[in-house]
Amino acid sequence: MRKLLVVFAIGLMFAQGVAAQANKPGKVIYRYKNSEGVTVMDSNIPAEFVSKGYEIISITGKVIEVVPPAPAADLAAKAQQEKASREQREREDIQLRRSYSNVADIDAARERNLESLRGNIKILEANLASANKRLQDYQSQAAAIERSGRQLPEDLLKSISNLTQEEKDIQLQIQQREQEYNDVSQKFEDDRKRFIEITQ
Repeated sequence: MRKLLVVFAIGLMFAQGVAAQANKPGKVIYRYKNSEGVTVMDSNIPAEFVSKGYEIISITGKVIEVVPPAPAADLAAKAQQEKASREQREREDIQLRRSYSNVADIDAARERNLESLRGNIKILEANLASANKRLQDYQSQAAAIERSGRQLPEDLLKSISNLTQEEKDIQLQIQQREQEYNDVSQKFEDDRKRFIEITQ
């Protein structure tokens, strides 16, 4: 009868959880490895060894629970990053389904966006050609003045400098728009592939 009571008490302690067990010295034994790698069995476990994992053993020698080692900092960070990536992908998939009914919708949206960017690039190219033409005219004027032995007017030099900078600015804008064009095109291609994956 006494033996049955002991077994019942052990089961009750397990049901109440590890925390409750830990608060009752002598009722459970902790098996862990110390800093030298030696297996130790004791009624308590030093805090510095908790993160390395341990076993909780009943007074009858039965393993009640195995507590695995805590993840290393880099593994924990990697797990958190993977979790965040999955959640982000799930949000993107939901948004993709809400935005498009079928692949044709994606293709149409892609063409609209790219057409708008092509229009912007054409305008910038026209502005560049205009700036280049004006710069050539000013440079021709400057060359004629120099050939005549006269000093170049300050306003002419300033106009040449301003147009030279304007050309550089427009060229940079064209490069940015072309990169945006490629990025948008790739994004719609990725969306198209992903939409097919999640709807088939």
